[in-house]
Amino acid sequence: MMHFLQSDTLKNIVKLGSKKALLWRYHRNQYSFVKKRIKAVLTETRPLGETEKQLCDAYAQEVLGWRGYAPWLYLYSLRSGGFKEGWIPENYFYTEVMPRVQVGYGEVSNLRCLTHKIFQADVHPDLAYCINGNWYLPGGIPVSEPDLFAQLSKEEERLVYKLDNSYQGQGIFVVRTTELQLATMAVKGNGVLQRYIDQHTFFKQFTSASVACIRLNTVIALDGTPELRGAFLRLGQAKDTHVQYFTEIAVAINLTTGVLDATGYHPNWTSCRQHPDHNISFEGLEVPSFQDAVKTVLALHSQIPMVGMIGWDVIVNDKNRVVLMEWNGYGSDVAFSEITQGPCFTGLGWEHFHKKAK
Repeated sequence: MMHFLQSDTLKNIVKLGSKKALLWRYHRNQYSFVKKRIKAVLTETRPLGETEKQLCDAYAQEVLGWRGYAPWLYLYSLRSGGFKEGWIPENYFYTEVMPRVQVGYGEVSNLRCLTHKIFQADVHPDLAYCINGNWYLPGGIPVSEPDLFAQLSKEEERLVYKLDNSYQGQGIFVVRTTELQLATMAVKGNGVLQRYIDQHTFFKQFTSASVACIRLNTVIALDGTPELRGAFLRLGQAKDTHVQYFTEIAVAINLTTGVLDATGYHPNWTSCRQHPDHNISFEGLEVPSFQDAVKTVLALHSQIPMVGMIGWDVIVNDKNRVVLMEWNGYGSDVAFSEITQGPCFTGLGWEHFHKKAK
């Protein structure tokens, strides 16, 4: 028994040490990430004043429990024109909030074949799933590669294949049906085969090379009901087959009116007033069927309330219908919403999470 206890204790020590090492590496990478974006943003803004810097430092230490959260607040303050109490730094969200509101139940969002089973609504573009080398229709019916290819060839011109655990636009493949190799897709790993969405002309005006994406961040409020806390439009650029984090243009959407903000942002958080491909200004443009999109995701979130925050990627198609592209129940970022619309997550008690035993 003593040997077992010693061995078990040793394992816990090693595990704790590994966790601390990973956490240290994460925060180091976050600091590097923020530092680069501050440098880019400073080409457009004045330097952060000493008083504002002190406010960030004090809030990070006294409210959030660690001064290491301050760099994100510096960036928020620079881009927003001043410090705002109530902000959630991105690295605080990932280390303190996400483990409590998303982990476990939220991680199933990485398994693409489960989306159709979890959410009971006619909003899915899913056509088939690849699971361990076998293909299945949404109802769980096995289908051979020849039969599936024959079915797809009759109905679809282009398809999208998304691997499990794909994120930030990686692990996503857009192919023409005539060039589809189901065996090759299966080798890439488990995932979902979706129809290529013919998006509303509103989104095509920016770029027709890729399907745009409306990101809606919803949370479960203290009374157990879902609420919308952030919204922005994600747009690809001319060479993108789909929206990707490292090239996207993001524009905040007014949560009440669905109107785009006048200013959009590049991935390095420098600003733009127009989409770079066709020089179309964002100011005053109203996203079609925006309230329908909001109602859709709130209804969907009510079906899985055990996930405290979800980032929904939806789009409105050419028939004015809301289509769910994917849901992010594990790892949805908060930074863009905080910087353009925040503080977005007040009243949820997130700022106290670091005080609670993990």
